[in-house]
Amino acid sequence: MNQDRIVRWAGTVFSTLALVCASVCIVDAVNALRAPVQLDYEEGSILNAGLRIVQGLTPYPDPHSWPVVLNPYGPIPYLLVAALVKTFGVSFTAPRIAIVLCGVAVAALLLILLRHFGCGGHTAAGFAALFLCVPVIRDWIVLLRVDLIGLALVLAGLCVFFLASDRWFMATALFVAALFVKYTFLAAPATCALLLVTKKEWKRLGLMASTGAGLALVGFVTAQVWSGGVFAFHMFQTHPDPFRLSSYFEELVDLFWDIPVLCGLAVLGLLGDAWRRRLSPTGLYLLMSLVGALTRGKQGSNSNHIFEVAAAVCLCAGVTWKLVAAWLKTKGAALVSPLLLSGLAAALLASFSLKLRNVDSSGCRDAYAYLQTKGNRVLSENVGVLLLSGKSVLLSNPYIYAQLVTRAGWSDEPLRERLRRREFDVVILPDREEGTFAPSERWTQGVLSEIQQNYHLDKQQFDCKEAELFFLPGEQIPRAMGTRR
Repeated sequence: MNQDRIVRWAGTVFSTLALVCASVCIVDAVNALRAPVQLDYEEGSILNAGLRIVQGLTPYPDPHSWPVVLNPYGPIPYLLVAALVKTFGVSFTAPRIAIVLCGVAVAALLLILLRHFGCGGHTAAGFAALFLCVPVIRDWIVLLRVDLIGLALVLAGLCVFFLASDRWFMATALFVAALFVKYTFLAAPATCALLLVTKKEWKRLGLMASTGAGLALVGFVTAQVWSGGVFAFHMFQTHPDPFRLSSYFEELVDLFWDIPVLCGLAVLGLLGDAWRRRLSPTGLYLLMSLVGALTRGKQGSNSNHIFEVAAAVCLCAGVTWKLVAAWLKTKGAALVSPLLLSGLAAALLASFSLKLRNVDSSGCRDAYAYLQTKGNRVLSENVGVLLLSGKSVLLSNPYIYAQLVTRAGWSDEPLRERLRRREFDVVILPDREEGTFAPSERWTQGVLSEIQQNYHLDKQQFDCKEAELFFLPGEQIPRAMGTRR
């Protein structure tokens, strides 16, 4: 067997294993997305925003009105969910399918970019598929969250920018659209702007910058009018929670240990850029995504803030591998390339779990059925339980509300007064290990105290995430009476 055939064979094995892993991730997501339960805290709020649009309401009402609705993301994901709710009804399934498709689209766009930067078919397919195998992506791809929508838009914008430079307007429009998903998606347009500066393409830079600013202004004014003038508050004033830089570095360390080979190749690529004293487009994008991921330091942020870093790592690693293979060939060590690629494939296989997640929704179904026997005035930490039970959402995002009270000078007295008057037919809380009424990031201590004083624990308890305990109006009854269903 000659050297070229060995190299091709190793590439085939690598890409096949990567595609198998990616396929398992998709199967796993499909296996879980049908579960009629809220799998993540924010899912309920996003579904509620879409339902409000279907009902002819804005997802951005006056935050001081009642019910209290707080939505911190741009209008595009809410409009998408609204279209799906109008077509398929109030359910998590159809919106989650859309998110999975966005994840697949991200992998496909990475493939296009890798091919553009000179990677062979097997290399491009393998490194693009690996995006879906990254543990943080596998964990989140099934959830109704906005991040993969925005990431698909920015990568589509990068594809247009690099592959069809004359269509700068389309690239700009895609970048602006991503900002109206989540305004932290700045890494890709920043990369393009810096590349145009280095190339001294001032006209193209000016056209893209002015057009982007104009589109963003039109979108912002439209959203402000739609919301009655409070869109800006929902976007920029609902995050008073503190910033901790160590959270950002801890997340990056976790990502490195999850995909050490990919991260190692990406770092090698950056070192190669430093050696050549010329920053490559993929290296620049990786650096910009690392800057953008600083938002992970906010207290309410989670690992979804490093999705773009994961995509940039896969892109940079693929391009770096192409350069490593070419360098080995020039040194007469072409056979080292398939050995290294085989090692990468083995490391991938060893670190990847083929186990599919199992979501037991029976406990939540019991909770829905029980809740339907109660009145419509329900206060719940789990918003999804309300939506799937046909109840009104009176407080859509307890976490943001609590942070506004604790750190932004808001008063929780209106909510506490309603609790004192026992206006709610049911209050639903999670069964926290440290105690239901212990200090919580999602409820102020004053609100928890009013619940404790004016509501008693129902004897019916449910095995439903963040909706285990039901409290009914009246004096507190010893918790020992509760029975889990």
